[in-house]
Amino acid sequence: MSAIFPNGSTFAISGSLEAAKVVSSISNANPGVASATTHDYTNGDIVVIGNPSRLDQRVVRVANQATGTFELEGIDTTSTTLYQAGFGVGTAQKAGSASTGFTSLSQTVDVAPSGGEQQFNQWAYIEDGRQRQRPTFKNARALTLQMHYDPTLAWHAALLDADQKGDVRVLRVSLPTGAKLFYAVYVGFDGQPGIQINENMAVTASFALACPDLTRYAS
Repeated sequence: MSAIFPNGSTFAISGSLEAAKVVSSISNANPGVASATTHDYTNGDIVVIGNPSRLDQRVVRVANQATGTFELEGIDTTSTTLYQAGFGVGTAQKAGSASTGFTSLSQTVDVAPSGGEQQFNQWAYIEDGRQRQRPTFKNARALTLQMHYDPTLAWHAALLDADQKGDVRVLRVSLPTGAKLFYAVYVGFDGQPGIQINENMAVTASFALACPDLTRYAS
């Protein structure tokens, strides 16, 4: 058994994604291998996959890159039920690397997840009058961060830029264990602080998940 406190976790947001690279296929393998003739990625780069499948808007880390190919580190695409043959045509867009492309979100005082509730289809047959149900989709997810107000910090301008452009960004959460969580998000932020007597002024940023699946790496 193990328990992880979030104390010491840090948050960071990427800038706008780089121009899309065409992905001609992704193999059914563990990890999946993307074919992209001119990707020019290096190992450790963080990219967002654009693809009409369960991978759409999924954040992945590049591994074992070679001429015309790169691995989607930690992404198992072996299932031909979930990833049917030919599913891999799409794009990849770089968000940054292990050391560049992200702006730290400091002075975070509260994190509130929302969404993800399981929905159900319910019905009953007239002949037995018993209600049945099956799970359908899960509600869309979001994270909300509250941060102490300081418009001179770099993240204030970065979040305003993301809000105004309305494009997909990557939110990175670095846990005290060394693990990293990645989310593709849309940012909502107006920069207006709350003003209450005897309380630190604070701003709120919302991060609507573009893909319901987070990507976790152990380090």
